[in-house]
Order: sequence, then structure tokens, then C-alpha cells
Amino acid sequence: MRATSGPILPLVMQIAVPAGLGMLFQTLFNVVDSYFAGWISTEALTALGASFPVYFVLIALLVGLGQATTALMSNALGEGDEPMARRIFVQAVLATLAMGILLALFGLVAVEPLLRLLGVRGESVALGRAYLVPIMLTSALFVANATVNAFLTCQGDARSYRNALLFGVLLNVALDPLFIFGAGPLPGLGVLGIALSTILIQALQLLYLLHRLRHSPLGRACGWFALRFEPRVMAALLRQAVPTTATMAITGIGLFAITFFMGRHGEAAVAAYGVALRIEQLVMLPMIGLTTAALTLVGQNHGARLPDRVRQVTRTVMLLALAIMSLGALLVWPLRETLMGLFSDDAEVIRLGAAYLAVAVLIFDAYALLAVGFAVLQGLKRPVFAMYVGLFRHVLGPLMVLSLLDPVLGFGLAGIYWGIAGVAWLGGLATLLYLMRRLRALNA
Repeated sequence: MRATSGPILPLVMQIAVPAGLGMLFQTLFNVVDSYFAGWISTEALTALGASFPVYFVLIALLVGLGQATTALMSNALGEGDEPMARRIFVQAVLATLAMGILLALFGLVAVEPLLRLLGVRGESVALGRAYLVPIMLTSALFVANATVNAFLTCQGDARSYRNALLFGVLLNVALDPLFIFGAGPLPGLGVLGIALSTILIQALQLLYLLHRLRHSPLGRACGWFALRFEPRVMAALLRQAVPTTATMAITGIGLFAITFFMGRHGEAAVAAYGVALRIEQLVMLPMIGLTTAALTLVGQNHGARLPDRVRQVTRTVMLLALAIMSLGALLVWPLRETLMGLFSDDAEVIRLGAAYLAVAVLIFDAYALLAVGFAVLQGLKRPVFAMYVGLFRHVLGPLMVLSLLDPVLGFGLAGIYWGIAGVAWLGGLATLLYLMRRLRALNA
């Protein structure tokens, strides 16, 4: 795919549709795990749910490295410098190996204390450890998949990862019950079986993606890669990866902060917020595809020094994002109680979740500004601003605004809901203003 010429919209759709479908399949993969964990026991389901904040450490690292690799390789390809794209990828592979070692040590040392810190007790601690430790020990597989996907995505190939994720979710439906409950000579492994199914599928996906790498245009041109450490290239990669990883980590901290304020109003409020987040995430799925397209196309056109085309890509993706999120808001608002009822039969949870969603739909367009803005800035090799906005939106803003509206002024849950909306819109508008300034500066 040549991103530096031709109509913009078809190029966006060529990347966005497969990438969005891939994220849908990844979401379904997690749903399958939760479904079969519920078959084991309530404690197993609790362990899997409590494992997510710890698992988020892995997610933050692989997203940070994957997006950084895509951005820098896209810029190099836009400049016509394929050898530099290859060198960037080699440093990403070395970073993957280093991250795998660190995450393995993290899994051995920190998993159980973190589960206890999150309030997990009794049998759920052992079950959480049985699930998380094998995942962390083999985390290099997860990061490697993100790194190889970045190599393919920067060339416009989002279909290979989509295919890998579709294959993964279908195989998971078969492997989860087989490993959990056993069959014939194979013993049932319980929660450990869920982890082993995930690890095996990650390994198979990596083999497929490596096959696609070897047969991609850049892969054929480069041949075999020599793993040679280059400090300057690695430093450039880390400058791009660290802010994005930090932004993801800050998001996790923000979820803890908001959940804390929800928890002041009882377990039903926490449960309602958790369910409402799932609904928001489903609406946000198309954003994953659009941000992938923005990152790749902006990166290549920025590398090729085509500022007008960078602005065209940004405008096209932003308008699509705003249209999709506005449509999502129009669909969710009248159906909010029905949607909550799909996840819970508790009347209080449904009531509180519907009340939150009535406000949350007003934030959907702010989410579009944030997601697309961050992706474009990453493609322009300016990821630090997103980290600052993330710090305000997920940590400083909620701590200041929600503390004022709820405990001090006593507005309760309504104050929390509107506080979340206000902080999100401040972040979205700040991102838009900064993005517009950076796009104007491309003429200089």
C-alpha cells in the first residue's frame, strides 16, 4: 500500500475496517475467557476480573511499543528509507526481549501482593496467581505479536492481525473448555487451563504473523534480520514508546481513582460503572481501527514531507470518528436501560448504570477528539502531549474535580458523572487546539 498518493478515504477504510474487526475479536476472546471462568466457580470469575489491573501492565507495554514502532517505521517508509525502517524494527525486537524478561520477573515477584492489595482474598488469590504467573512468564509472546503487527501495519496490512485474532477467538472457544475441564487422558486444569489456552494461541498467532512478515514487501526486501543493538535508534524508539506506555499506565490509575469515588456510594454504583464501561468500550471499537489508520497514514505522509496530505488524513479520520461516536450516542441513549439489562438483572445496578450512560453519551465526541488526536500526534512523532493530557484527564482532573463535587459540595453520583464529562471535554478540546497548532506548524 502506498499511503502517500491516491484518495484518502479508501486508504483509511483499508486499514480501519480490518483493525476494528480485529479489536472486536480480541474483545470476544476476553468474553470467552470470562464465560468459561464462570463455569468453574464464582472465585475463578473474581480472580480473572481482579487480574485485569495487573494484566494492564502488560497491555500498556505492548501498546506503547507497538504504536511507537508503527509511528517510526511509517515515517521512515514515507521518507523512502527502508533500511532505517528495518533498523527500527530490530531495536523493537530487542526491546521486546528485554520487556519479556522484566515482565517475567514482575510476574514471579509482584502478582500475589498486587492481588491482595486489590482486595482479593482466600481461594481467589491462588486462582489469580495460577492465571497470571504463566501469562507474565510468557509475556514476550504477547509483546512480540504487537511488534510484528506494527511491522505489518506500517505497510498498510491490518488484515493479517485481524485474521490472527479471528483464528484466536475461534480456537479459544475449543481450547478453554478442553484445558479447563480435561478430556480423556488430559486432566482438567481449571483457571490454569485458561492461561495455557491463551499462551498457546499467542504462540500460534506469532508464527502466522512471522510468516506474513516474511512475505510482506518490506520483509522480502530485507531478508533475515541481524539483531544488532544501535543506541541511537533504540533511544529514538524509547522516546516514542515511553510517553505512550505512560499514558496507558495513567489510564489504569485513573480507573482506580474513579472506582474509588464510585465506591463511596456502595457496591451497586461500582458494579454499574463497570458494566457501563463495557458498553462504552463496545461503542469505542471503531475508534481502534480509525486510530490505527491515522497513525499509519499520518506517519508515512509526515515522513514523505507532505503536510497538506497529513492534514487531509487528519480531517478525514476526525470527521469519521465524530460521525461514528455521534451515532453511537444516538443509539445508546434510548437503549441505555436495555443495554445495562444485558449485563445485570439487579434493578439498582441497571438504574445507576443508565443514569451514568445518560451523561456518558455526551462525552462520546470528546473520546473521538482524544483518540484521533493522540494517534495523529504519535504519527507526527510528538507523543508527549498525550501523556500530559492523560495525566490530567485520568488522575489530576478526577482527583480535584470529583473531590470537590462529591465529598465537598455533596452532589453525589450525579456530581461524579458530570465531573467525568467535564474533565473529558477539557482534555478533548485541549488536544484539538494543540493538534491544530501542530498541523499549522507543518508549513514552516
